[in-house]
Amino acid sequence: MNDYLKIFIDGACQPNPGNGGIGVFIDSEEINEEISFSLPGIVTNNIAEYEALIFALDLILKKYSSFKQIRIFSDSKLVCMQFNKKWKCKDNNLKSLLEKAHAISSQIPSEIILTSIPREENKVADELAKNGIRN
Repeated sequence: MNDYLKIFIDGACQPNPGNGGIGVFIDSEEINEEISFSLPGIVTNNIAEYEALIFALDLILKKYSSFKQIRIFSDSKLVCMQFNKKWKCKDNNLKSLLEKAHAISSQIPSEIILTSIPREENKVADELAKNGIRN
């Protein structure tokens, strides 16, 4: 088994704020999984991005914590910088989601690395998130 797992995440909404969806694409030698679903209620794009991260972390905790390292990729610089404690989170709605993400990640024995990538490198998760809005 590979020592690390790659997970691509994205959140989307239409319009902003509006109906939201998330996409999670797990890509490794042994695992190829695509997950897409809609979020309840009206959300902002940043909330959808955080919900995608929280879903991925919860999935890791329940299913993939045997990997030594989990590499999560997101095109949301805001989520990556706040999660990695490089930027402060001033929005109370996002702060509660950030705290939830940190709480889940603290329970995961694997090393978690969250990296910001260009949108062009996140096409599968982006399409899954858009499909989630439509579902």
